[in-house]
Amino acid sequence: MNLSRLIAIKNFYSSILNNNRDMFIYLPVSYEKDVEKRYPVLYMHDGQHMFFEDLKGESWDIHTTVDALVSQGKMKEIIVVAISHVEDTRISEYMHANPDGHNIFNTTNQGELYEEFLIKEVKPYIDKEYRTLPDKRNTALMGSSAGGLVSYNIGFRQSDTFGMVGALCPFFVSVDPSTMEDRWLSRVYTEKKDLKIWIDVGDAEGFTVMEKHVRYVADILIKSGYQPGDDLMYYLAVNSGHSQKDWAARVHAPLIYFFGEIGTPVRVDLHGPEAVGIDGLKRTLNSVVHFDSGFMMTDLNATYEVGDPDILEVTKEGRLIPKKVGKTIITYMNNNLTAQLEIAVVPYISDTVTVNLAVKVPAFTPETDKLYAGIELPMIQEGLYGGTFEVPRGISFEFRISRGLGMHETDIQGREVPYRKFTTDDGLILNYEVDQWVDLIPENCKR
Repeated sequence: MNLSRLIAIKNFYSSILNNNRDMFIYLPVSYEKDVEKRYPVLYMHDGQHMFFEDLKGESWDIHTTVDALVSQGKMKEIIVVAISHVEDTRISEYMHANPDGHNIFNTTNQGELYEEFLIKEVKPYIDKEYRTLPDKRNTALMGSSAGGLVSYNIGFRQSDTFGMVGALCPFFVSVDPSTMEDRWLSRVYTEKKDLKIWIDVGDAEGFTVMEKHVRYVADILIKSGYQPGDDLMYYLAVNSGHSQKDWAARVHAPLIYFFGEIGTPVRVDLHGPEAVGIDGLKRTLNSVVHFDSGFMMTDLNATYEVGDPDILEVTKEGRLIPKKVGKTIITYMNNNLTAQLEIAVVPYISDTVTVNLAVKVPAFTPETDKLYAGIELPMIQEGLYGGTFEVPRGISFEFRISRGLGMHETDIQGREVPYRKFTTDDGLILNYEVDQWVDLIPENCKR
């Protein structure tokens, strides 16, 4: 039986960054038997999570996804290069120079050096050691969160090297939870480059990555000349948070987009609010089109018909423009697909709501001044964290309670617990209790 292969390259040294990291190489099924064949290459950040899981996150299982798509004839065979991050320098290496001069993470941004490391050290090594197709048409770059941000930056800065950029939940903005101030971490490129771009965001990421920021960048890309559905694919993922499991669940879509054929639209799911205010919070529709290949995207170039256009208007991008109080039916029409949604227009919907949130922790919890439960929670008293928070209306949080990266909650026996989730609304009161912490299992649990 022919199988794909994984190769580990331990302690790959960078003279540019003056550090070592592991890299993992996926070679396709035909690599050993077809010695004349050359392959497109996908470079991925946070490489330690591409094929394996550890205490700090699940795995994308990218090898099983690629294997399945190739065997189904949905994409070409490719080589995947998964470049691990160095624990203490991840944020600094994935951040280019801050456009506003902010130093939010108290670090020296090294994104330009990391970019040089990829261009001058990693890619030449891979092209020398493996049978690659080294041109930009066959070279993609992909990552999530800060890895999505660095993919975006390097893609635009090195578009002669990379022809495809996958930015999953790109960390464009750090939101100050106490003031809700937007602190942009990247410049936003307005010049059209010869790139195929996949950009997405989950609808349950809370403050970590907010849809409004990612959508703003997508809108700028469209204004710059990118055509949604052609060289730009945008996707607002429903019921999706900010974790490896969420990215693993949809990575097949950019893989098909970059290395296969997306196929024919077969279904549309129309998501939107029940109500929109003439004043206050502005809302948009999320028309998710599904294809026969398994590909999916949010349609930013749709046709909508409004039952009563005196009540509401909808732009092709899905923006809702309320005109007068009432109810009306919106019909999505595109690619011979239709879907309907009833929306009420009311006089006013506030931008923010008040949420009360409390978390009780076990007595053996190490002393810490804050927890994370979607929202950053200060200590109220020993063993109890929380408070009353004014937060944007209608945003969703999917999370595990944690004391920091790699220190999340488990059940009493140390097993993973389901992700918690809430959506902000008026008068929301939430009370949680932690049984155990994943990093304390050896001391406090008997398996």
